[in-house]
Formats: sequence, structure tokens, C-alpha cells
Amino acid sequence: MKLRMFVMASLMAAIGLTLSDPIMAAPVVGAKDAKAIQLVVRSQLKALEENDARKAFSLATPGVQSTIGSPDDFMRIIREDYPPVYRHRYATFSAPEMIDGKIISVVRLTDPDDHVWLAMFEMLRVNDGSWKIDGCQLLETTNISI
Repeated sequence: MKLRMFVMASLMAAIGLTLSDPIMAAPVVGAKDAKAIQLVVRSQLKALEENDARKAFSLATPGVQSTIGSPDDFMRIIREDYPPVYRHRYATFSAPEMIDGKIISVVRLTDPDDHVWLAMFEMLRVNDGSWKIDGCQLLETTNISI
């Protein structure tokens, strides 16, 4: 429970909330949506692991796709700016939660050097009803995995 509170406090600080803010994290994501969200994030991580730029790019929202432009550019950005997302040894998923009106899926990643990162995937439901990734914030923790 303490770890969960620390993770949520860290996440809230990263997006500009404090524990005294009236809009707190709330587990309002149903089990079916939580499973679908986790599947999308897992699928993108697997596509990145396999260097499948098209598949990884297809799991981003149309807005992200429009901004980035191409699967190859997407893969380059991930490799350069999000190395723990691109290559990691372990991924541990937390249940998605609504934070400040956004659905966030937090994934704890352990990189090849055993440093621990929090990847916060912002999720959006698109017009066809499916979930897509609308961005990711990456925070390095002070933890070392053993």
C-alpha cells in the first residue's frame, strides 16, 4: 500500500497534482477496459521489442500519428528519447486509473542496467471504441532492481 501511494504521489507530482488537489486518482476504469488498455500497451512494447515500427505506430492515436508522421520516425523517437520503453528487461503493470480526467496506465520498467523507470501511458478511446496510446511520460526512479 505504501508503494502504491508513493507511485501515485510521484505520478501526480509529475503531472502537476498534489495530494491536496480535489481531483485525485480514482479506480474508475472497469475490468474489461483495464484488460484492453493493458493489452494495447503490452502489444506496443512487444512491437518495439521486435522492431515492428508499423505495429507500434498503429497503437498510437491518430493525433500522435499525425504529429509524428511515420512509423520509422516513431521508432526513431522511441529509440532516442525513450530507451527504457524501447529496451527493458522487465515490465510490471499497475491498473489503469483516471487522473485529472485522463486515463493513465503506469508501467514499471527495469532497463538493461537494472535502473527502474515509470512509464505513464496516456490512453484514449478512439472512434471505433478501441484504446490507443496518446503519449508517454517517462520518469526515472532512484530504485535499482536486483
